[in-house]
Amino acid sequence: MKKNLTLLLCLIGILGTNLSSAQCDMTTAQAELDANNIRARLPHGGSLWWDGSNDGKYIAPKDGNVSALFAGGLWIGGFDPGGNLRIAASTYGKLLGEADYWAGPLTETGTTTASVCNDYDRFWEMTHDDILTHRADFEADGTVDGPIPERVLAWPGRGNPNSLTINGFELPVTAQGMAPFVDVNADGLYTPQDGDYPDINNAESALWYVFNDAGNVHTESEGEPLNFEIQVLAYAYVSGTPEINNSTFYDYKIVNRGIEAIDSTFVGLWIDPDLGCILDDYFGCSPERDLVYTYNSDALDGLSDCDDCLGIPTYCETIPMLGIKVLDGPLAARTFGENDALEIPQIGEPGDTIIETGMTSFTFHVPSGISPPPIPVFEPSAPAEYYSYLNGRWTDDTRMTVGGDGFNPNSTDYTNYVFPDNPADPQGWSMCGIEAPSGDRRIVMGMGGFRLEPGAVNTFSLAVVFVEDVPHPCPDLSILESAVDLVEAFYDNNPMTSTEEIVHHDSQVRMQPNPLVSSGQLILTDLGNQVENVNLYNIDGQLLRQYEQINAGQLTIERGDLPPGLVIYKLTTKQAKVYTGKILVH
Repeated sequence: MKKNLTLLLCLIGILGTNLSSAQCDMTTAQAELDANNIRARLPHGGSLWWDGSNDGKYIAPKDGNVSALFAGGLWIGGFDPGGNLRIAASTYGKLLGEADYWAGPLTETGTTTASVCNDYDRFWEMTHDDILTHRADFEADGTVDGPIPERVLAWPGRGNPNSLTINGFELPVTAQGMAPFVDVNADGLYTPQDGDYPDINNAESALWYVFNDAGNVHTESEGEPLNFEIQVLAYAYVSGTPEINNSTFYDYKIVNRGIEAIDSTFVGLWIDPDLGCILDDYFGCSPERDLVYTYNSDALDGLSDCDDCLGIPTYCETIPMLGIKVLDGPLAARTFGENDALEIPQIGEPGDTIIETGMTSFTFHVPSGISPPPIPVFEPSAPAEYYSYLNGRWTDDTRMTVGGDGFNPNSTDYTNYVFPDNPADPQGWSMCGIEAPSGDRRIVMGMGGFRLEPGAVNTFSLAVVFVEDVPHPCPDLSILESAVDLVEAFYDNNPMTSTEEIVHHDSQVRMQPNPLVSSGQLILTDLGNQVENVNLYNIDGQLLRQYEQINAGQLTIERGDLPPGLVIYKLTTKQAKVYTGKILVH
């Protein structure tokens, strides 16, 4: 149970009712992403991972019962042309009957109805096998002859003519679109009868849903709505590569459905990073990798012993690390300031160039009901405080400073990132380095700022990467960084994730030896006689070598000039099946 949170709420006498009876009700739908070694709960709306009550549901590995994350939530803030702050945020509002997000899309003038919210309080699931079945049918002779899998038929792609029959309502046809799909006949509409199929990035399984911040009064942040529509594709891959098999992915699309531009917009992810036991966690960030992470404060997950954590399951002595990586950040305009430094334009001003922002800040706060240290790291309770955290500032809008707990009003050594150094570096600025007291804190990673015109779209993508059994205390961040680099390469590498080919990760290819050492050879065996070619790529997706027309049961790879580090192989059979894996080169 989450630190007896429900009991605490009862004791302070807060009623779990919505303060407004207008329009939409709170979302209730939940789904589970359960394709690989992770079982991740997805509640509808702006929340992530928790079940809406007292349990974190990011179970890793999924054959256990330990959660590596408790909860997450989407925060968005920006200013309208009048300089008024608009905010939407999600933390634990559902426990109080509070919400800033409701199910469903918005009209092109930023409105919705209770009926629409109710219709969209659901998830659309898609599987790799359903797409394969549908594609094989169409590609055999250019027509769809057999029955279309129901999930493919129901997919809420733009203008799907089957939606009224399958889903019970018609889909909006807007320029910004709905669920992603491959438009085989290039007519701009999702028509599976013409061979179109869902685009889930060749994942094994995916969930798509849509929500908005204009369905009712913002009772969680108490902010004014942005009139934004948010579409999410959550997905996972099954892989023989542990780093991929232990990851989940999230693509966000944000549409401004209002009639005014929103300026200086920041998006962020609020995270309650409970790694097993909720009372002994540390956290940090790697700004150069757009990465935040959590780890244990000591060598035992639990208090006096593994079972001592308020009855919460722990990782005991086999402690993991978990990172959340920004794969693609929002795009934003910037101006060239003094010494060509890139600066956020003034409200209403155009920029000189467009950049991908990545993670622009990382900060933390303590939960309500806990006496904080004498610095302004309280849980936000007003719109401006949410926006301050999104900007990497404290609740009183003071700048974070380097060193200690990040708060020093007498310092001008400003930073946007707390605890950016490797925990294994005793001289570095990390929670290990300052020997911070362990506890239960929340973290916020921010991305921005950018201007979103009416009808405009911005996107960002995240991966959650779980690494099992990392030596503690003060673990070496490079272990997690190596896993994150591999996941990023997998995500970026077109040969592995292009929608023009389906990738398989259950290959029986064997490698001896692995790693491949200096002046050595690596033998890929059990290839059969159906291999067309084998390509080798570095983690940036650059082609290193090609082996073509292989008609033998094995392939010998010379170490030669292969660079040290991870090398990814892509094996294509004569039947156009694709298998991938990794080689470690020393």
